[in-house]
Amino acid sequence: MHYYRKTPGKRILIPLVIRGVSLQFISYTSLFSGSSVDEGTLLLLENIRLPEEGVVLDVGCGYGAIGITIAKLNPRLRVYMTDINPLAVKATRQNAKLNNVENRVVALEGDRYEPVKNMFFNAIYSNPPLSAGMRIVEDIVLGARDHLAREGFAQFVIAKGGEYLAREAKKTYSTVEATSKKGYILLYLKP
Repeated sequence: MHYYRKTPGKRILIPLVIRGVSLQFISYTSLFSGSSVDEGTLLLLENIRLPEEGVVLDVGCGYGAIGITIAKLNPRLRVYMTDINPLAVKATRQNAKLNNVENRVVALEGDRYEPVKNMFFNAIYSNPPLSAGMRIVEDIVLGARDHLAREGFAQFVIAKGGEYLAREAKKTYSTVEATSKKGYILLYLKP
């Protein structure tokens, strides 16, 4: 499924400061939130919970704002990132180098969990692409359970449908925390 534009658009450099850490991201106007880090991603990053060490996943990574910030915040984490858009994966790889985390970041092209289907993660994060449709968003949120390590957790920021996804998550996760902030729902899930 291709819900993104195929042409890159204008190249942009986006600055970001989270928890006192400065980052920069190369983006393209054709990518989601291609001119600035969107409110949902900022909200997730401001409220992010990180494992002390291990391997984490950013699903639908776009140009890499979530995963690369995680890699900068905790040097003991290896970060995998997936996106179906080849331009997003290219930008993520550029941004890993730009932010000096390329030795701990792996950006893979593919749909949702497909590129990492046999892996398990200490944490999974996403600002799921609503433009792809609720079925895709639901698959990202509920599908995380199948890719979490035993003590792992998942964090998502949802602009629309967050209450519905929180109810659905209660059917398969033992811990479901849903917090409403700035018009978004932040979900924290544990198997």
